[in-house]
Amino acid sequence: MKEYELLYIVPAQYTDIEISKIQEKIHQLLESTGAKVLRDENLGKVRLAYPIKTQRHGSYILAHFNAEPSVIQDLNRRLTLTEEILRHTLLVRAKGALEKKFELLSYVAPLSEEARAEREPSSRRSARPITRRPIPQIASPTPAVAQVPAMSMEELDEKLDKILEGDIAENI
Repeated sequence: MKEYELLYIVPAQYTDIEISKIQEKIHQLLESTGAKVLRDENLGKVRLAYPIKTQRHGSYILAHFNAEPSVIQDLNRRLTLTEEILRHTLLVRAKGALEKKFELLSYVAPLSEEARAEREPSSRRSARPITRRPIPQIASPTPAVAQVPAMSMEELDEKLDKILEGDIAENI
């Protein structure tokens, strides 16, 4: 038997009692395929990052189970056909995932008013005065740039006329 993890989203239209019934239905579905469910918990209701089937909120439910790899494709198909589930993901469980605790936070759009309100107080609290250290002055050698004598406008015009009289490619 291989170790798997199932995370699925139930729409917010269902009450907590109905969600527990849906959770029990999925639990029975897993056991009907021969899986042994080790963990089945409701992680809570949160705002989705984008609407799924016109739903903006959903309850996330996480299930860890052991099952034979041969039943996973059928289980995945059945979960897709279950009307009470908006989305689901079925993965091979990582080591140590069974012992981890999860806390879900609602999605907050980065440019929304909520995001600005969350960012501003925390940035003000953590702001420290900036101390500036003097930058040591290093004596730099004088640059080796040739000094070109200044030209008057008439001299510049004469040079340009001379260049433009002949073939441009010649004077380059």
